[in-house]
Amino acid sequence: MNVNLFMIGMIVYLIILVIIGFVGAGKATDSEHYLVANRGLTLPVLVGTLIAGWLGAGTVVGHANISYSSGFGALWWVGGGTVAITIIILISKKLRRLNLYTVPDLLELRYGPLTKVLGSITIIIAFTGIVGSQIKAMSYVLAAVTDIDPKTGAIIGALLVIFYTVMGGMYSVAYTDVLQYAMLLVGLIIAAPIAFSAAGGFSGWESNLSPTHFEATGGLGLSGALAIALPFLMLATVDQNLYQRMYSAKSTGTARKGAILGLIGGVTVMLLVFVIAVSSAVLFPGINPDLAVYIIATDLLNPFLGMILLIAILSIVMSTADSYLLSPATNVSKDLYQRFIKKDASDKEILIVTRVSVVVLGFIALAGALWFDTFLGFMLLGYTVYGSGVFFPILAAFVWKGATYKGAIASILGGLTSTLIWEFTVNSTIPTIYIGAISSLSLLVIVSLLTEHSSSENVAPFFSKDEDVQEELNEGPEINMEERTIL
Repeated sequence: MNVNLFMIGMIVYLIILVIIGFVGAGKATDSEHYLVANRGLTLPVLVGTLIAGWLGAGTVVGHANISYSSGFGALWWVGGGTVAITIIILISKKLRRLNLYTVPDLLELRYGPLTKVLGSITIIIAFTGIVGSQIKAMSYVLAAVTDIDPKTGAIIGALLVIFYTVMGGMYSVAYTDVLQYAMLLVGLIIAAPIAFSAAGGFSGWESNLSPTHFEATGGLGLSGALAIALPFLMLATVDQNLYQRMYSAKSTGTARKGAILGLIGGVTVMLLVFVIAVSSAVLFPGINPDLAVYIIATDLLNPFLGMILLIAILSIVMSTADSYLLSPATNVSKDLYQRFIKKDASDKEILIVTRVSVVVLGFIALAGALWFDTFLGFMLLGYTVYGSGVFFPILAAFVWKGATYKGAIASILGGLTSTLIWEFTVNSTIPTIYIGAISSLSLLVIVSLLTEHSSSENVAPFFSKDEDVQEELNEGPEINMEERTIL
């Protein structure tokens, strides 16, 4: 690839991002603007930011890796994401009417204060790891076309993401997401038919790939296929990034329409990546599967089209990184600092704490990116930590009145600790997601059945008809979260 051409395109793109960051900084005058864009995202912006926040390196590297290695087995990933967003569509209006900021806000509203603390800790651990995996994917792009060392590339990518996330918060994240999703879609639409044709179409796939690529599970077996689908499903269903976008929508109708269009756009991207990566397995056998899409840009497309695709990949990875960086920073400032450390913190203080948290967590994520050798394992661990920790308590908030405060506490603690213990201390072929998910679900059900409901619980907003949710919050028993004790 022509390095100069790529660098010119990259510089133009980065200048645009910096401009958006400064514009966002001008709009982010208070925490409401910074964290949820003053709850004013219009439908086009919401759709773009939903898709870009949903996808990222998990798609263009992780999903591509699975597509390259296991063919049709990668469609379980698509299925997991599709089920997740379908659930979000069903609860989208209710989410918007809750007028919250974070997932721990939701946990506290439904169960009680300690679930807020535990949920925040889970998100900070998981999302910082996911940001690290995105930074690692950025380094792949720079290493693919320049002589930059991957570690140097990771540092450059991390500094850029930290900069424009610090500057403008949700405004910068949302509007850069629209640009980044548009670029990715254009790049994939160009690359997919070219790669598919170069690979010889379906007949070329059949002639050159293992028969297991065309099995329903891609040779992974049912257990392996579920281990691919479940982390993505459990992350996306309760993804704080997506919930924050629901909270930021201009109206409940915008939230519902945005989720529906986001599902269509997201599935389109995943299927295009699938076509490119499987074609890459035919054209470039034996490469690092993480690079299945990258190599199409560098070794198959002409320099100009290759530049478009690589910048598109970099842009969508960066969009996910900024989203997953802003989310845990919000948990630090709103769910921990303001809720438990300084309840009378001014809006300016909250903004400062959020921005400082973005910087600190960004550098921790960078350290993880430099430490871990593989992308897919790093990414799936982040997904598993989050899903095993909060998936079942959040889902139960909307579907099971019997879930109790103590049951939710046990579920979050059990899912998080079992995941970390199994992943780092047990040598087993059993996927970690099974251990974490089973522990979390079992504890939620068993402890809830054995314990009474707590006075801190608030079931009504989650089970009222959508049009009654705000009325329940406004006219129901007053819930003073500041006066609730942790236990």
